[in-house]
Amino acid sequence: MNNTIRKNKIVAIAEHRQGTITPATGETLSLVREIGELLNLEATILLLGTSIEHGASQIAATTGMDVIAIEGTGLEPYNCEAYLTALTRPLKALDPHYIVLPHTAMGYDLAPRLAVLLQASSITAVEQLSVRGESLTFLRSQWNGKVILEVVPLTERTVVTALPGCWPELVEKPEKIGKVTIIPCDTFPVRSKTTGIKEASRMEFDLTKADVIVAAGRGLGKEENLQLIYELSGIFQKSAVGASRAACDAGWFDYGRQIGITGQTVSPNLYIACGISGSTQHMAGMKRSRMVIAINTDPLASIFGIADYCIVEDLATFIPCLLEEYNLVSRGRHDPE
Repeated sequence: MNNTIRKNKIVAIAEHRQGTITPATGETLSLVREIGELLNLEATILLLGTSIEHGASQIAATTGMDVIAIEGTGLEPYNCEAYLTALTRPLKALDPHYIVLPHTAMGYDLAPRLAVLLQASSITAVEQLSVRGESLTFLRSQWNGKVILEVVPLTERTVVTALPGCWPELVEKPEKIGKVTIIPCDTFPVRSKTTGIKEASRMEFDLTKADVIVAAGRGLGKEENLQLIYELSGIFQKSAVGASRAACDAGWFDYGRQIGITGQTVSPNLYIACGISGSTQHMAGMKRSRMVIAINTDPLASIFGIADYCIVEDLATFIPCLLEEYNLVSRGRHDPE
């Protein structure tokens, strides 16, 4: 593909937690690498925060990309107003055609505001790239995955967020280590301030270490059906119970069990989705599961698009039948006829 674009840079805005680069950033850098190879563009990584020199050196060494670390006391924890102020001068100096962020709570909050500031297009939750002639287009889901949109930016500059789970983490051994530049920038937000972060309580069992996850969504229907989910999980060894955001919002599960962009990212050998429609946000957190079984009353549910086995049935009807069959087999009373 010939490059007809006048800009010569892609900028990736990295995300970190307490100095550790997040997995979603690694996936975003794979998208950055793909765009760069298609358009023959160089990439620079921007990292914002407090005491981030170690993180900047780490990402420069593992990617070979140059890193600009913007360091200031007002940049941690994340605050959109402070980030916009700190990013304005470096982005004008780099003059990139693409600015790419992970589609996380930070990314989808910052991206549209950044696009307004830079008079750029904003394309969020990108799942795939496509090339049409000389144009690079971005694919993303709409209406809970029932429609795939192919979006073409019409501006010279575009802000993109990469949906977690759609690209592998960028793991490579570059021939050279990227250059790290530290820029001090003390900026303090005046319209809003983060006073603290309250994390979900830690569970005794780590969802990310489970071989089997049984997850429930809004289709659970009522709290009385919770027992079915735990009973189904109980027939597997090294299993755990997870949930969608909707099920957590309903108060059926602790938020520590939430799977998705704003929850945990998991990749078990078996994922059983019970009453989960399959929003983009949820599927981003579990689409790397080796096998997916989905139970839903809606035959057009988006989760069926990635499931290996699709069961169109009410979970309150299907799960008791499955448990009964399991009990018969385990007791040696199953009639193969």
